[in-house]
Amino acid sequence: MSILLLYYFLTNLLSYTYIQHPWLIEAKTRTNDGFSIDLFHRYYSPKSPFYNSSLSPKELFQRLVLSSNSRHRQIIWQQSNIGEVSTNLIPNEGDYLMQISVGTPPVQLVAAAVTASDLTWFQCIPCVLCYPHNTTNFDPQASRTYMNLPCDAEHCTNLNTDHINCDQNENLCRYWYTYGNATTITGGVMGTDTFSFTSFDGDEEQAAFPSITFGCGYQQAGLFDSNSAGVVGLGNGPVSLVSQLGPSISYKFSYCLTYPSSHSASKLRFGGMLEDTSEIGGLTLTTPFVTNDPSSSYSLVLNGISVGQMNLNMDKEIIIDTGTTLTYIDPSIFYNLEAMVNDAIGASPVSNNPLVEPVLCYGPDDAALNPPDIVFQLDGGDLVLKACNIFFVLDDYVCLSIAKSPKDGDPMVLGNMAQTNLDIEFDLLSKTVRLTPKYCSQETS
Repeated sequence: MSILLLYYFLTNLLSYTYIQHPWLIEAKTRTNDGFSIDLFHRYYSPKSPFYNSSLSPKELFQRLVLSSNSRHRQIIWQQSNIGEVSTNLIPNEGDYLMQISVGTPPVQLVAAAVTASDLTWFQCIPCVLCYPHNTTNFDPQASRTYMNLPCDAEHCTNLNTDHINCDQNENLCRYWYTYGNATTITGGVMGTDTFSFTSFDGDEEQAAFPSITFGCGYQQAGLFDSNSAGVVGLGNGPVSLVSQLGPSISYKFSYCLTYPSSHSASKLRFGGMLEDTSEIGGLTLTTPFVTNDPSSSYSLVLNGISVGQMNLNMDKEIIIDTGTTLTYIDPSIFYNLEAMVNDAIGASPVSNNPLVEPVLCYGPDDAALNPPDIVFQLDGGDLVLKACNIFFVLDDYVCLSIAKSPKDGDPMVLGNMAQTNLDIEFDLLSKTVRLTPKYCSQETS
């Protein structure tokens, strides 16, 4: 089935091209002090096109867990490049969405901001084989500043993907990505156009940048659903948006994620740390990130995990990802951590789990439950994850947002729930990540 799907996909992919526009216009840019935009949660924010006010808290968490599991399996696929990951994989771009305008005249698009991905792509017109969704498709032929990317362009040859296919006669840089066992595929033509950034409420334009490379996807086949909106890749690879903006933002970006249930907008800043957040207290931690080709994700060195006086030593790497809700660790580490948490709170997980696997929940009989902080020991210092970062309340239950990976050796991921109320800055030149505890909901810049 997957072979037939791939054959049909490629046959159609090779038969379509885009009109190339030679015109370029000047676009204003901001100086090195940067600019910031809103991030809004896919399921919890009323600003999201996927917001559904009729869902109960339990239904929302179920959806988060399922999409998080799917996202983690995507990362496993990307890191291993092995197809036998999951036959039930549902592509999930990520939990936090942003608004971006592309082209001239600008077309407003909604896409997921993802740190574990390099390529930025949107679903485009003409849509040969596409999934139905609730947001706008981009039409490159309607933009005066769109240009196809030629085969010999640096961003074409440097793209980390399953396949690049350049037709020398047409000089087009075509690409495709596969998910899971190749039952789900996205692909199209690489191009360049002007990217403009505004606040979500449509305030005055903050910044615009010409000739940004992205994927114009007009072939999406398989298990995509209406929650798919496209991706803005914030990884450390050469094709990522951060790398392309480069000197204009000092090769830095940062974000401060609010708790989803607060309905407050999170902030994404290009150009360095957000300035108007209120510090919670605690030291700023600066830790190096590790790059592993062909991945464009940010991996941190994890030396240990502790709960109170109990400690687990290890020599691991953990990917920091905005697109994954839960934090995933090796099963062998997870079982030891579970025992430490059980000992710290004096309770064991309930057998009638209100959520799907692999989440553990405690209560409701444990009325005096006092969840502990959990410390991730990174190169450069300790990241103290407060109980509110690691546990969440669901009805009468308290559930752990750290889960076990399918098997030891799978990529470990620090999910976005653990990153809430942290101002996290990525510096691509110094190859460091800086984490500062902040009240993100009080960010006003």
